Amino acid sequence: MKVGYIGLGALGSQLARRFIGAAELWVWDLSVEARSAFANEPNVHVASTATELARNCETVFVCLPRSSDVRDMVFGESGLAAGLSAGAIIVDQTSGVPEETRQIANELAKCGVSLIDAAVSASPHIVPLGGATLMVAGPDETVERAKPVLRIITETIYRCGVRVGDGQAMKIVNNAMNAACRLGTLEVTALGRKAGIPLAELADFLNRGAARNQTTDKMLPALAEGKTSTNFALALMLKDVNQALALGMTLEAPMPVTSIVRGLLQIGVNMLDSKARLEDMVKVIESLAGTQFVPSSEPATGSKSDNARQLSGVDRQRVEELLERTIASLCLHITYECTMVGLRYGLSIHAISDVVNKSSGWSQRSRTLLPALTEGKPAEDSDLGNVLRDLNQACSLAIRLGAPLLIANSVRNVWEHALNLTNPGEKSTSLTDFYRAMSGVKKQT
Repeated sequence: MKVGYIGLGALGSQLARRFIGAAELWVWDLSVEARSAFANEPNVHVASTATELARNCETVFVCLPRSSDVRDMVFGESGLAAGLSAGAIIVDQTSGVPEETRQIANELAKCGVSLIDAAVSASPHIVPLGGATLMVAGPDETVERAKPVLRIITETIYRCGVRVGDGQAMKIVNNAMNAACRLGTLEVTALGRKAGIPLAELADFLNRGAARNQTTDKMLPALAEGKTSTNFALALMLKDVNQALALGMTLEAPMPVTSIVRGLLQIGVNMLDSKARLEDMVKVIESLAGTQFVPSSEPATGSKSDNARQLSGVDRQRVEELLERTIASLCLHITYECTMVGLRYGLSIHAISDVVNKSSGWSQRSRTLLPALTEGKPAEDSDLGNVLRDLNQACSLAIRLGAPLLIANSVRNVWEHALNLTNPGEKSTSLTDFYRAMSGVKKQT
């Protein structure tokens, strides 16, 4: 089995290494340093060009920053197309633009070459353990031919559609959920810090209930211990959210909270240097809120600050509960907002539920809502009036303490609109119906 891998960045290099010892591996990258890291590996060939790699491989994986880079690498000078034989398969693992990927696939098909997409959800450090999740899309026959090779990377493979690009669309949905839950949680955490609650205590409380998500589970405890939780590039997260908004605009589906998230990420990219990581958004949120998650005068594990002592035990518990309900609310909205874009695009609710709840976009709310939507059961719609009272209290606290709380405020505005649409005499409205109508997604019968 001869396999090629092009794009040896932080993620691509780890994916490529899964084939060492399992196949005859050919690699190539624009970076001399990236190529040289494979030079002494057994049964690995470092190609001089993408064309040379293509001439020696039956299946070629590609993991580049953008779809435009994939196009240039395939059809440019010394590109893949010049060396591929009819019957070859390209597996695009780029976090790309679905429509652009489909166009590349259509052009390659004229030469008898097949392209499928297999977007990846994984941090580079878990790929060597086989912990990646692949979101695969393309014609049935091609996907079946590629499965033995895909399984070398991981056994966790989700079929996201028969259209090339559907796997990338799924990743867009998942990453938008992750980014929005992350920044929304960080904003609410900053409010908690301004209220004087130590980070370690707040993280522990939030992880016990409905507010739990990828950020409360991994990032907040790590920050409280003075550790990092992710090494993902900030510019790449901005790119992913830009793609999500572009998809929403193309589909004419509103994404108000994702728009706020994109703005915050853009502020971060503009404020920080080109090497900024996603973790550096903590500094941006701290700056905007005028607080520190772990003040330099406190131990990393978090001790009671002077502000914390100003709250009685009863007041602190009340604030913690309010913050928990606020995060749970914004995670619920984000799940609805991004899911509706996925449905409008043509992804199945079954695939969205399977992928998101096992990937980085999960939250306690997504793990309740998405299975209910999948089974056609009524979602647990709370009384919006009561939920909005909690959000109003949180936003009022933010005003009092001088915290922006942009994301939670945006959710509050959306739900005020939903409540205003409720018929007189009704105690609650169906959020599922509301979001379907807002996003132009037809109700399934």
